[in-house]
Amino acid sequence: MGKPSVLTSIETTSATTEKRFGRDFMHTLIGQDSRLEPELVSTSERFKDPFISLDHFIEEWWAMPIKTYFDGRVTGERFGGPLWKRKSPLASRGMINHGSINSRGQKIPSILWFESRWDKRIDFFTLFRNWISVSKPEIGMLHVFTDEEQRSLCSDAGSSFKVGSFGGPAKPGIPNIGWAMAYGGEYLTEVNVEDIKAAGFPIDRHGDTMIVRVTENLDDVVNDFRLFARRRAELKRLFKPGLFWTGDEPWLA
Repeated sequence: MGKPSVLTSIETTSATTEKRFGRDFMHTLIGQDSRLEPELVSTSERFKDPFISLDHFIEEWWAMPIKTYFDGRVTGERFGGPLWKRKSPLASRGMINHGSINSRGQKIPSILWFESRWDKRIDFFTLFRNWISVSKPEIGMLHVFTDEEQRSLCSDAGSSFKVGSFGGPAKPGIPNIGWAMAYGGEYLTEVNVEDIKAAGFPIDRHGDTMIVRVTENLDDVVNDFRLFARRRAELKRLFKPGLFWTGDEPWLA
């Protein structure tokens, strides 16, 4: 039986390439718990460079200019973001994929992504709320994946859910409800605050973002997944049909 993993995924149109943004974002991670501090940094999955300090990371790694070419001519510039990794004592990895404008003129949001082994002593929810305050996202998710749920994520929607993907410009949307969801931008209009409160779900406003939780505590997903799944199904019915790609809860059958 595998150890549960915690996933945070955030999409935002904020100016993530700015050094101030990077510093604020990473400071929340490093200041949260020393066991979350990166050990290695890279621009790919091949990690060789050590994480030296927050200042060095922001100056050298956070937003690296990359020229774009067409027919041999420079047509613009985008920014690459780093990956980071920790091997011990609590394995984790993260990345920032800075947004851009694609060839169709569509704005591609920035993606902030972080995965860690589950440890109930780490306050992942506070980290999530801090990142929401910094990033002001359109959509964000915090969830802990157990073996019981992972075994059933075989569909396209399930695959997107377990990697924290929201579909991109070709198919924007929400694969499923994680333990905590942050709704901002156009998604904010989908949140019926009064109905959600009346049904007993924790809901909090953070600036222009609404955070809705399925249960009070993240470890409820680990301790009683079927209870979590039942409450998730009840919460889903408080949103318009079709907003979430996954409409059923096979664990309740």
